[in-house]
Amino acid sequence: MESKQLNKILLLITFVISMSAFSQMKMADIEGEKFSVNSKTERRNLIKISDNKNYSVYYILDRRDFDIKKGSGTNGTANIVFFSKKYDKGILVTFEQMIYHSKTNVYDISLRTGSHDKYMFIPSMIIVDKDFNYEYLMRYSYIHLPHDINVYKSSILIQDNKNRCNTMHTGIEGNLIYENIDDVLSNIAKINSNEIRKDCNPIIYDMDLKDFFPKKIIK
Repeated sequence: MESKQLNKILLLITFVISMSAFSQMKMADIEGEKFSVNSKTERRNLIKISDNKNYSVYYILDRRDFDIKKGSGTNGTANIVFFSKKYDKGILVTFEQMIYHSKTNVYDISLRTGSHDKYMFIPSMIIVDKDFNYEYLMRYSYIHLPHDINVYKSSILIQDNKNRCNTMHTGIEGNLIYENIDDVLSNIAKINSNEIRKDCNPIIYDMDLKDFFPKKIIK
């Protein structure tokens, strides 16, 4: 009798843990993700590579990446959107990708975060709205604190993209790729959109915006 009750408790604990994992998503979850694209039949610019009741993950298709011979592969960068259905917003991030031209018109793609320790592959990110318009700029930092030996601090800075003036800064425990997507997006509410400042400087360099992200996401 006690054994049966213990089994029921263990099953319940396992169920709760699995439901908790299912209801949360981190950027690190994309590590090693693999999928294929048929360049002839694929008409979408946004390819949904993962989906559940809480999140969707999109791969932004860039057909210039497919300019490789059959049987060859290449390394490059990929734009990924982690979209939260709770907040109706997503985080656009740049990761590493490997593309292999396996068959006629078919390309096998594998994704990596490219992050090392507490350093992120590309620290510049963009928060998009439900229509994938660029709504906020975001930057991750892992820096050495002044006057402290071997003390580093991880943090994120979010800025309203409308006037690139209002910002929100918060510290995090480690690399941003291990933070829950919803926890990151919850910080947007802390931005004071009515704040008036004279020093309105973008937190992301124009070079980053030009080199790492599409000018506009076309759905």
